[in-house]
Amino acid sequence: MPLMTLPRPRQWALALATTLPLLAWAHDTWLLPSTTLVTGRSQSVVLDAAVSTDLFIAERPLAWGELRVTGPAGQPLPAGERSHTATLNSVTVELPTEGTYRISHLSDSLMASYQDAEGQTQRFRGSPAEFAQQVPASAKVLGVLHMVNRQQTFVSREKATVPAFAPEGQGLEVLPLDAVNDLSDGDHTRFTLLLNGKPLAGETLSLVREGNRYRYDRAEQTLTTDAQGQFTVTWAAPGRYWLGASHGERPGGPSLTGGTRDQPIERAGLSVTFEVLPR
Repeated sequence: MPLMTLPRPRQWALALATTLPLLAWAHDTWLLPSTTLVTGRSQSVVLDAAVSTDLFIAERPLAWGELRVTGPAGQPLPAGERSHTATLNSVTVELPTEGTYRISHLSDSLMASYQDAEGQTQRFRGSPAEFAQQVPASAKVLGVLHMVNRQQTFVSREKATVPAFAPEGQGLEVLPLDAVNDLSDGDHTRFTLLLNGKPLAGETLSLVREGNRYRYDRAEQTLTTDAQGQFTVTWAAPGRYWLGASHGERPGGPSLTGGTRDQPIERAGLSVTFEVLPR
């Protein structure tokens, strides 16, 4: 990825905002399956990945990072064919056996500002490996922000088993303590929120049901993890849901300052999608 020249402050702030799927930003990122419970002769599911202001109404594709598929026995599985349109990216995932699958999309990136040999301020946006290769060790680093963002969902084939997945261990993620597919309104589902593989206590999450485009307000429900990092969702109505969380420092102002090569500002974001059917 080429080095980026200094944008105007407003452009830099916009680039930062659209990179993070956090509660304060206007745009949501999501990984949405065509269905969360596959039955009959079907053995695959299609997932859409996009960014939008109105939940699940795609505005632009979510740039692909690392896509991880975990099978019911905890085994890693390959993702299938990918396609794209002007507004979203899609991928087909095969479901070879019965049970519940975890699908996670992970992006690990850095944003930085630094001075080059001529004293000019430059901007960088890319992977940690690209930063190490492209920004000279002698450059004066003004600020570094490390971002780990995850979009997550769960899909079951034939039966919604209670998952027993191992933590993925980087950034924010949720581990279900109950079955997360074949849900109906009125059901309760328990989760553990993890940060870098460890339970995260006292963290706030946001739960939103689809259709916010057609409501006067977002109708956002706030949840908080307990001392063990656990929380419970009560599914109040049928529909598709977005669960989001963010953790870490948030750089202020249009310029990125603070953080070093060895100790960057750390920021993690999470979004998870679910489907709830009428009882």
